[in-house]
Parts: sequence; structure tokens; C-alpha cells
Amino acid sequence: MAKKRMQDLVNIWKDKTITLQLKIKIMKTLVWTVMTYGAEGWTIKKKQEKKINSTEMWFYRRLLRISWREQRTDQSILEELNEERKLLNYIKKRKLTFFGHTCRSKCTLMKNILQGRMEGKRQRGRPRINYFDNIKSWTQMTTREIYDVILERDVWRQMVHEAVRAANVLGNDAG
Repeated sequence: MAKKRMQDLVNIWKDKTITLQLKIKIMKTLVWTVMTYGAEGWTIKKKQEKKINSTEMWFYRRLLRISWREQRTDQSILEELNEERKLLNYIKKRKLTFFGHTCRSKCTLMKNILQGRMEGKRQRGRPRINYFDNIKSWTQMTTREIYDVILERDVWRQMVHEAVRAANVLGNDAG
């Protein structure tokens, strides 16, 4: 749906009177919101991370009207736009903020669902990556530490900021 929205706005991308910075703001407002709808509930695996990053680059290429046949690198496009990859970090921030909000709430059913607690035996084989595994890997904290920090909203907000900043630094080194 986000790609469809991006294609629907082709008249804006072709308009030479609109500045590049304004086009980027329009894209983030009108396209990223469609892309990230419900992202708070996603379990993000490596495959999804790659898809999110490639979709973000597809958005930037459409915005600049660059054909795939031009064989331009992602880095050259980001340099031309004077941007960094931000979509995945935006999703991580939303997910961490939502997790803190729900864990502070009084609804125990929602907490149990997000934490992945289920009655009965677990299945054979390697456990699948779940929602809470994402939280632990992004914050680099144990379960007990996370629940201690979540109770204080300002401390959790600072932790979210640090986790997203760290992910941004790691993402720039790897990309």
C-alpha cells in the first residue's frame, strides 16, 4: 500500500518547483505513515529488516526518479539526498515506546500477550524469535532490567533514545 501511495504522488515527485527537502518531508508524512501502520506489533527478523531497508531505498529512488537500470549505489543516493536510513529506526522507536506504554498500563492480558507468555509446553526445536526478543536485543538488557527501567517513564524514554541511536550507528557502519 505504501508503494501504491508513492506512485500516486508521482506528480509531486516530477514537480521541479518543489524543493528536494520538502519532497522528503512529504514522503515521510504521507508514505511512511502507511508503511509503518501497526508497526508496534511487528516481530522484526533479519529478513524483514532487509525488506524495510530495501523499501526505503526504493522510496528514495522513486523520489529522485532514478531508474533501476542506472545501477546507482544506495550510498550515492543517500549522499545526494543528504539523508541516512531512518525507516527501520523509526519503527524500532515506535515499538519500544509502545512496549513501555503497555507494560506500565493496568491491562495484564496485553502484557502477557506482548511478553509471549503462554500456558502449556513449548514446541520442539529452536524457539522462534518473538516480540520480546526484539526488545531485549535492541536495549541490550535482561528481562529484569527492562521491567525495572520501564516503571520510570523518563528513564525508559532515555533508554529508547539511546537504543535507537546505537542502532543508527551500527546500521551506518554495516550499510
